[in-house]
Amino acid sequence: TAMHCLDETCHGLREALATLRRRINLLRGDSSRSWLGRKEYWDAAYASGRYKDSYEWNQTCETIWPYVLNTLESRLDAKILHVGCGNSRLGRMLHDDGYINVLNVDYSRVVIKMMQQSQPELQFLCVDCAESGALGEADHFDFCVDKGAIDSLFESNCDSMWQQGCAMIQEIHRVLKPGGKYLVISNGGIGSDVLKATFGHMQSEEIEGYACDLYYKLITIIVCTK
Repeated sequence: TAMHCLDETCHGLREALATLRRRINLLRGDSSRSWLGRKEYWDAAYASGRYKDSYEWNQTCETIWPYVLNTLESRLDAKILHVGCGNSRLGRMLHDDGYINVLNVDYSRVVIKMMQQSQPELQFLCVDCAESGALGEADHFDFCVDKGAIDSLFESNCDSMWQQGCAMIQEIHRVLKPGGKYLVISNGGIGSDVLKATFGHMQSEEIEGYACDLYYKLITIIVCTK
């Protein structure tokens, strides 16, 4: 019928418009560093398949794994928060190594839905860590692992995203238990001054290695203790 044809035409137009919006967001992302902090970019990138089924920022999981284990101190019952999880393999590696109390969070609804569907046995939550109270009750987690999450805000090169990065650090500090540790895998240690001002103790070191973009990088490993 004419009405059925009209519905199909409207559906096709909506799909085409959604595709165009994703492409515009991706093009914006390529033109400046501000894309790093925008949810719209990440939703569009994951929906388009730009980062495929898995992508690692700031070194491979294998490279940083010894530092993760050293920070966790073999406490298999520890409550672990993995912020900015994206579609990284880190959550899977933690789970398979016996760390079952791991909450993987990201503010991209697209990637969280993808991960929930592909790995239903793991815990995933869509939440913006820069929002006060977003991560639940205070003094709850023993450890937090961050593989490029605050980097994405601090490297956006705009004041609003810098403030978001500061707010995210405050929120993570709030939900860590006293003595809890925050492991940050960072591109050059950007945000170190904010971390040092927020946490009681901070130590760092630099390592070399390849990331998935095949660039040889110098990465900063930061461990903060509340």
